[in-house]
Amino acid sequence: MANDTDHLSPSLAIAYCDYTYRGSPNTDLLLLAASIRRYGGICGSAPVWVMCQDAGKIQAQVFEKAAALHVELLPYRDVQDLTDFPFAQKALAAAEAERRAEGKASELLWFDRDSLVLNDLAPLLPCAEKKVSFRPVNVQNIGQASAGPEDVHNEFWRRACVLGGVDYRSMGTTTSYIDRKVLRFYIAAGLVGIRPELGIFREWERLLRIFAGDRFMRAYCQEHVLYKIFMHQAALSIAVAGKTKVAERQELPPSAMYPMNFWNSDSNAYKPAVLDEVISLRYDTVLDDDGWGNFPMSTGLRNWINDNIR
Repeated sequence: MANDTDHLSPSLAIAYCDYTYRGSPNTDLLLLAASIRRYGGICGSAPVWVMCQDAGKIQAQVFEKAAALHVELLPYRDVQDLTDFPFAQKALAAAEAERRAEGKASELLWFDRDSLVLNDLAPLLPCAEKKVSFRPVNVQNIGQASAGPEDVHNEFWRRACVLGGVDYRSMGTTTSYIDRKVLRFYIAAGLVGIRPELGIFREWERLLRIFAGDRFMRAYCQEHVLYKIFMHQAALSIAVAGKTKVAERQELPPSAMYPMNFWNSDSNAYKPAVLDEVISLRYDTVLDDDGWGNFPMSTGLRNWINDNIR
């Protein structure tokens, strides 16, 4: 829609979607794209795709700004049978971006909309011997502890793994960043680097559809609402586990997708001294009011955010 960049035959494409929900951040749709262009380093000129559910509702000035940033606004299709599951649209949009990227890009970086890029993106890309790059979740949420007695919530993960064709006991582990829980492989959906030909995001979409249509999974999620909210993370984690071996996965450092909304509860040694140090961050609703200006950052970054936030 906004600027055709297909002719560039890039090695990298970057994508995110316009999905909004009650309580979602009140920031400019193109804030992330603008940060990529300003701070993304050698990757800052890569094609950026904003996947849009309904392009007909996008205002003309958004198209104009997208054109100025050399950003494409591309459609993805919503699916009614997933509307009961918050955040499922992320998988639909990511899968469509992956379809478009295959044959055009060797790597696809997927972000959540409430992200900012503040340094060179190159460290986020999967290394030559890796098939996927990711961040663990920040807190446990529906993650299953990797050790100790199995509790009733394993019913969800056991069923999800059966539906996904993945061995529950050999998925690997991750450690949540804020509460430091060692979990069976459970990753965030807010920053993932993939090789499009592997079909990880299309598998993510497929598994979400299967989970949503499974009688046990639907009943379980109705009874345990947290599982309904975060089922998209479980589906993504199982999609990655099914498409890759543990040794083929690249865990990104905490400076990637740094959780700005957990700043006050972050007691880790990895906590940045100033926001300028991170590669990328997620701000959730932190930028919705003037309090964001109290975070430690350079004057230049503070001014840039202030000029581009809305």
